[in-house]
Amino acid sequence: MKSLAIVIVLGLSAFSTDAVAQSWQPPSPSERCPSKWGAADERGSGNHMTPANVLRAAHLIKTGETFELSHVLGRDMPLNPGRQYDVHTKRTTGPFGANQRYSNEELIISEIGQVGTQFDGFTHQAIDRLLYNCIKMDEIATRNGFTNLGMEKVGTLMTRGVLIDIAALKGVDILPINYEINRFRAGAAEARPKPAAGGCCPYLHRLEQALGCRQ
Repeated sequence: MKSLAIVIVLGLSAFSTDAVAQSWQPPSPSERCPSKWGAADERGSGNHMTPANVLRAAHLIKTGETFELSHVLGRDMPLNPGRQYDVHTKRTTGPFGANQRYSNEELIISEIGQVGTQFDGFTHQAIDRLLYNCIKMDEIATRNGFTNLGMEKVGTLMTRGVLIDIAALKGVDILPINYEINRFRAGAAEARPKPAAGGCCPYLHRLEQALGCRQ
């Protein structure tokens, strides 16, 4: 029993150390709610996506060059342990009509979260069972999904983006899973010499590998 108690104490001490090590704590509900866009808002910073800001972003385009930021869907893309992504293509019907039309379709077996490139919605994370705008998680969670904060609320995002390569700043390919990105480290990376005209913007390499990322 004595040795068990020692293990428990050491475990709690380690937990406390990890908690204290975080340099940022979220504001209390009274400080962060309601949102600046009102208590009923479900879009958050997406509200900045106004027609005027779309025009401002479009005017920044100089060369029309594009850069792929997402992973091609496939088995070799990043997957959380235990998750899968399988695509099976099938010949289905045909020929039809004078044009001899054939049809092909596919069967996809996969989770839709933590698979390749993804876009996390407001229901992905909660603080003490409170989601964005202090919406109570237990009140909107059902067996068929969430009744609020759906991805359809995000809308189209077309704006200027600044991509920062923290991994390059540290001289590594992938950041440690417990590496915390804060505004100071992001600022240091942004201050690095930029590529020549026409080059790619600094790219935040494998952000999903870094915990504690925030604005």
